[in-house]
Amino acid sequence: MNEGKRFEQKFRASLNQCGFILRIPDKLIMRGGHLLSEQTEADFIAVVGDETYLIECKAVGAKSLPYKNVKEHQEQSLHEFDHAGKHSHGILAVEFYDRKRYGSRNDMFLMPIETWLAFKDEENRKSMPIAVFEERGVKCPYEKGKYVLDFRAWSA
Repeated sequence: MNEGKRFEQKFRASLNQCGFILRIPDKLIMRGGHLLSEQTEADFIAVVGDETYLIECKAVGAKSLPYKNVKEHQEQSLHEFDHAGKHSHGILAVEFYDRKRYGSRNDMFLMPIETWLAFKDEENRKSMPIAVFEERGVKCPYEKGKYVLDFRAWSA
């Protein structure tokens, strides 16, 4: 299993602690005898209290998340969801992991899609460094094998 799928599993287990979560299944098609996945809008829909979140999970074994890792259709879906209503939020959940020790403690952040898009527009870069996630995102501590997710920043 790749690191992205492992992170999605850890994220889901963490979110089960604080709200309702629905995994958006990958769209699979058979082409030329091979099973291929098609584009999905995001990974999860979550309801925490009165707030609803569309969440795309990304795991990266580097000190920055390349813009190309978040596909244009994912950015668009998160952006549209974010503007669907006062209690709708498009969120990137990003895990920065150590390639040599994946099972060890990693850094995970929740980043509003609008913050991601604004940084991309402002900066002449190809990626968003972990320092920007630390400055503009919400860091989620890792305790007892799960992330502690804090959605209070988006509560109305």
